[in-house]
Amino acid sequence: MTQRSIGLALVIGMAGAALSTSGCVQPNKVRNERLGLANTGAGSLAETRKALEGSWTLAALEIVDDKGTPRPVKASGQLTYDAYSNMTVRGVIEEPGERSPVVLDYQGRIFIDPVRHEFYPADLRSDRPVEPGQGSAIAPDKVRRYELTADSLVVTYLDASAKTTAIARWRRP
Repeated sequence: MTQRSIGLALVIGMAGAALSTSGCVQPNKVRNERLGLANTGAGSLAETRKALEGSWTLAALEIVDDKGTPRPVKASGQLTYDAYSNMTVRGVIEEPGERSPVVLDYQGRIFIDPVRHEFYPADLRSDRPVEPGQGSAIAPDKVRRYELTADSLVVTYLDASAKTTAIARWRRP
């Protein structure tokens, strides 16, 4: 090997070592500067999920007519939310004029938007699908806007034009 080839090999080796070590210096610091640290404070997704977690009992349900007037409906139900974004709802709505009560029994994941205070069904499944037209005010296609406190959950159902179709009030048992 000539002196020139030894020098070239040494330069290439040092450059490779410098590149490999500089590329590994504190990758988390670079990522955190770009993306920001995980948001776990007040109003964050983590805080909202934790506050929603557990069991809820339906206290009241109101169906809102086309003029915007809420009408109380006889209903009962249980809502359960777990740490993995899974929601289960079981309930009965006794609509005046319907031939039989609407039975709700579905489960699945939801997506929560803590900035807009809304949640959306991701993959709701049911062994008892509701007949078309029944329970349309609270159908899975509705956006659900929520107000959450330590012991109450108010869910306002909105149609595609952001018009309120129903309001459900839940409380901790």
